[in-house]
Amino acid sequence: LQLLSNAQGLRQLAARMQDLLDQRRDRPVDLVWATQEVCTQALLPTVIAGLSAANYKKLLREQNFKLSRLMSLTPESTSLWHTARAFWIQGSAGLVVRRELRERARGRRPRQVDLTDPIVDLLPRLGMDRAVDTVTAVLTAIAGPPGAVAACLVLELTRQPDWADRLQEELAPIPLACLCEAVTRAAPLTYRFVKETLRMWSSPMVLTRVVTAPFRITHASLEAGDSFHVSPFFGHHDPQRWKDPDKFDPDRWLSESQGDTCPRGSYVPFGWAPTSCIGAGLGIAQLVILCHLLCTRYRIQVYDPDSVSILLGSVPLPRNFQGQITCR
Repeated sequence: LQLLSNAQGLRQLAARMQDLLDQRRDRPVDLVWATQEVCTQALLPTVIAGLSAANYKKLLREQNFKLSRLMSLTPESTSLWHTARAFWIQGSAGLVVRRELRERARGRRPRQVDLTDPIVDLLPRLGMDRAVDTVTAVLTAIAGPPGAVAACLVLELTRQPDWADRLQEELAPIPLACLCEAVTRAAPLTYRFVKETLRMWSSPMVLTRVVTAPFRITHASLEAGDSFHVSPFFGHHDPQRWKDPDKFDPDRWLSESQGDTCPRGSYVPFGWAPTSCIGAGLGIAQLVILCHLLCTRYRIQVYDPDSVSILLGSVPLPRNFQGQITCR
């Protein structure tokens, strides 16, 4: 993960994002779906690299299937055809992962710098089924939450023109390659904007945890094996912990004010330790890179800004967010 998050890895990620944005330029698009595709498809080689075009197509088909379910406002169909199609799509993707792991382990496929490769060395301990589950779990993790936050970030750039101007002023003198050398240090104002987006629009909305040892908290007693829910989103909007929690204010992250506005343990956009997301640094870097691209190379035109709202479902998602991506 450190290799994938270094300057070279981030430059490759940025190049893939730029290419995907170029493919969506100068035509009407659903900006939520476009942002989801840009983020998810750019991350796919980070998870599993070196696949043939045909095999990447199978993984993309599964990613799009997951995104369609995540973004749907209607109940998922339970018809036999729909169930069979879902099984076929997911099974095809699983076979791609299984084949890649097996071929790398046998030396028939080159080892890659990706998140799948360490699993090859763990195959004797994990077994093939658990190894495939591990890789497909990461593929599931990049299909939805990262793109949902990114879509909310794009929306905030259109809602906050003053901040968009400030980001452009900071990012314009910084070549993208230089930004990748030190993402958060090179663009501290943009980093604050990203942190505030993550606070305002945490994704997913609710996480489920299983109790490993009995404990009591306030008026609740939980035993080992019980399940409970935690919500970064509601924690980030708790007025007892945050000043003006429903106000989008990146300046709350200025170092001199953080003690008052961010009590210890109140900011958990990537979950709680020890099960917090291991890709947090990579996720933040991708959002900063997206800001650079949208503030220096591209322009977002929203067709009907007044009709846009954010739906709080399994993840926060803008609705009626239609528009166009153009070059500056």
